[in-house]
Amino acid sequence: MSTISVIIPTYNRRAFLLEALASISRQSRPVDQIIIWDDGSEDGTAAAVAQIDDPRVQYFAATNAGKSAALNRAMQHATGDYIWICDDDDLLVEDAAETLAAVLDAQRDVGVVGGSYARFTDHREGRQFTGPGYWPDLSTGVPLRHLLEDIFLFQNAMLVRRSCYDRVGPFREDLHRSIDYDMIVRLATRFPVHMVDKQVFLQRKHDGLRGPAAQRHAASHVENVWAKQDAEVFLGLRSHIPLSLLQAMYEGAPETVFRAACLQRGAAYARHGLWQEAMADFEAGVQSLPDAPLGETELGICRRAVSGKHGVTPPAEALDRLTQLRRGTLAGRDLAGGLGRGLLWSIRRAATDRDLHEALRLLRLLSRTGLRMQSAASATKPPLRERTHIPAAAYNW
Repeated sequence: MSTISVIIPTYNRRAFLLEALASISRQSRPVDQIIIWDDGSEDGTAAAVAQIDDPRVQYFAATNAGKSAALNRAMQHATGDYIWICDDDDLLVEDAAETLAAVLDAQRDVGVVGGSYARFTDHREGRQFTGPGYWPDLSTGVPLRHLLEDIFLFQNAMLVRRSCYDRVGPFREDLHRSIDYDMIVRLATRFPVHMVDKQVFLQRKHDGLRGPAAQRHAASHVENVWAKQDAEVFLGLRSHIPLSLLQAMYEGAPETVFRAACLQRGAAYARHGLWQEAMADFEAGVQSLPDAPLGETELGICRRAVSGKHGVTPPAEALDRLTQLRRGTLAGRDLAGGLGRGLLWSIRRAATDRDLHEALRLLRLLSRTGLRMQSAASATKPPLRERTHIPAAAYNW
């Protein structure tokens, strides 16, 4: 049977760590190695771990250098066939290891297996549970497409072959946050990801300061912090998201598939606020088939481009370029129509959330750009279908 190594980087969370370790000890499929990498804790973590009578536990202490450094150094001591990276404040469902490892055992072509999760908060009244927050519709498209558009898969919910980590290289130590997102995308662009329809861990939500020791932030500011960091991550991932791989997400005529791939990469970058990169892809897609209307699959890509959880903030230059595309070609008009549909969805969401300031801002944006729900309904649209899996050969880019 394949072996499992658990890696837990920790910093000043003794009580949470002990609870996380208890959830690991209750796994229905026992793990084979538990590496605790103490990144400079000063709260008695070492003494607490010393009381644990479990030969699988290996404790390492180092000066505070951040989560990436902790993971890279801990990985050097991992001996398992499968790697399971767990946060020190979250809890694992009892059959999580059994559920995830069964997929890797049975499907040798799968490099990463992931599952869902729930959130919990401890109050005086007891423990309260909520859903996972953002979660995409995984019934359409491949996991990679959803990961490019937004993070939804977390390391506690992932079991990864050690050979996959060896191929993609170490965690980026120049990033203060979003290191998980960076690594997940790097893995997903090289190896098939399989999702199971099951909760495998519980994510603790708590107040107070978050992030690495040198750059703490209040929990109330978490969305803005992560949005900025995700944008930095995607700037560095440009060379890891080749159009050839995105083309493998779709079936249809080669020229239509190429256009869809351009639009898809552009949509991912737009959702992360990187409009210069997004516009380069949008323009390349439109110019590749300027007189052919966009089909429903491509219009769906455009809608998603401006329907992300972090909002829509295209700069003036991007708005000017969008206006030029809308006026120049049939495909450009359809692109604008698809973006307009997405903006209307975002406006409805803001209104539902009673965020009238955001709703008015988006309405002004819609008016200023001239984006509308228009498409060439009477024209013959090229057939295009989104695949449910990516052919193995596409990962060899």
